[in-house]
Amino acid sequence: MNNNIITILQQFEKPHESFIKDKECLICLEPFDLESNQFVMLPCKCSNSVYHIDCIVKLLESGTNKNFCPHCKGKYEIPLEKQIQHLIPINTNTQNQEIIRSKFTHILVVHILSNSIMNVVNIVVARSCADYNNPEELQVLMLFYFLKLFFNYCIFMYSKNNIDRIEDCLVYSYIFQTVLFFFLIYTLTKIKNDDNSTVLILNNVLLSIVDLTFRIILEYKMRNRVNILG
Repeated sequence: MNNNIITILQQFEKPHESFIKDKECLICLEPFDLESNQFVMLPCKCSNSVYHIDCIVKLLESGTNKNFCPHCKGKYEIPLEKQIQHLIPINTNTQNQEIIRSKFTHILVVHILSNSIMNVVNIVVARSCADYNNPEELQVLMLFYFLKLFFNYCIFMYSKNNIDRIEDCLVYSYIFQTVLFFFLIYTLTKIKNDDNSTVLILNNVLLSIVDLTFRIILEYKMRNRVNILG
């Protein structure tokens, strides 16, 4: 609350130098430093209505109904809530940026989580397929699934809280996973199709849908929120 009161007091009319010449603050009995500009003229404008801002703040904080001039006892209004809205307007651009950054961070976290689960399942099921099929393509595919897990960790550490980095890394991640999916389809044509093959396909399709659906919903809400604030 101190900063709010100080901000409001600083908006009060400033006295002329001639008015405060040879005067002292009646609260601390110290002279005024004209260069510091840390003094205020209260609305009563009586002969001793100028005080140090810090002294007025301490007076206001000393109890209720302390918004008066110590010299003439004239009261003045400090409508904090209304004044703060006018004196410290909300920067909607900054607020929008914070909303977007927060939402994209959520999108990144959900993407990394769902994608990592997908690739762990891919590795486990692919190992089962490799036990009796053992094509070279399947071995290479498992290696790339491990690389994708490491890549997920890297993009999380690299891009968090940076909107541009998050967007770029998401694009690279989608491309990487799409290439792996088509390579999976190609690999499945080389091996015996069974329940494991079905699990691999469903695992990739369903978790990708969950990931993209979450992003679409969050971006839709984000655009609506930003439009309202804008």
